[in-house]
Amino acid sequence: MLRAQRRLSVDTKAFCDRLRLRARGGKGGRGAVGWEAQNKSRGRKPSGGSGGNGGDVVVKAVGRMDMLDATQRFARAEAGGNGGPSMCRGRDAPPFYVEVPRGTAVTVNGTTHQLDTTGEEILVALGTKGARGNGVAARKGQAFGLSASASPPDVLVELVMTLAADVALVGAPNAGKSSLLKALSKAEPKVAPYPFTTLHPVIGVVEYDNGLGNEDVVRVLDVPGIIEGAADGRGLGDDFLRHVARCASALHVVDASSDDPVGDLLKVRGEVLAFAGADLGALPFRVLLSKCDLVTPERLAELERALGQYEVSAASTASGANLGDVALQLRCLARNG
Repeated sequence: MLRAQRRLSVDTKAFCDRLRLRARGGKGGRGAVGWEAQNKSRGRKPSGGSGGNGGDVVVKAVGRMDMLDATQRFARAEAGGNGGPSMCRGRDAPPFYVEVPRGTAVTVNGTTHQLDTTGEEILVALGTKGARGNGVAARKGQAFGLSASASPPDVLVELVMTLAADVALVGAPNAGKSSLLKALSKAEPKVAPYPFTTLHPVIGVVEYDNGLGNEDVVRVLDVPGIIEGAADGRGLGDDFLRHVARCASALHVVDASSDDPVGDLLKVRGEVLAFAGADLGALPFRVLLSKCDLVTPERLAELERALGQYEVSAASTASGANLGDVALQLRCLARNG
């Protein structure tokens, strides 16, 4: 039995789905000059160890991450350790990981690689090798260098979330999307009884206990209310519809207590289709009648019949009615469409 849990709080001030950063691998460590006495006739033997290698910069997909870190502009790996006497080699520096949500496209030097699976990673900047110590150089008949290796060059890395979230909450202003997200996750969107309380996209994560100890999460994106003409830039513009287009599925949230819930759905659905056409029209979606505590059972049944062509459910964040079922529906949307 799956059980939704409130687990993650997010920064509701800045939803970052595009980021450009400079990555630099770590310097290799210095080689050491050391000598060991052999005997009086043969003199001293070189015994300086080589420096360790500098760390690499690696971009890695993380399942529980919901957006890019807007504060991260540089990614610099550590330098390798310096060599020591008695052939002691310097410590290799660990990789520096840049964590991103799964579904992030990573572009380096004009080549793009998409990280679709949790744990998938790509190396974007190499660290330099450590300089040889005089003991290692003597064994190989090569020159040694006391100084560390040259600094690696900066690499420009572009990150774009091609999958903004698993499910987008779409609806008219004041449809109850923010209240629903707040009830199902620890995201803290602004909630108030007037239109356009959400002025920027907000992501929450719903985590499920599947009894197997495996990671099972659904990222849910609350998109600001969509009004007629939004696809042409009206209201808060079409920028938010771009986020919807980059989600795997959508839950259309409709205020059951409004004057025309069916008309509200058709208007929002029309704007979604006008923005991205057939591609977005093929996006799997379901319909949720929110605020069902404000209407009579007869009215609710009437609305469900009127929307019979869609997969429809009803819930109330005020009373908590059917919220568990909504959480399971979100998971079904994310996994199966």
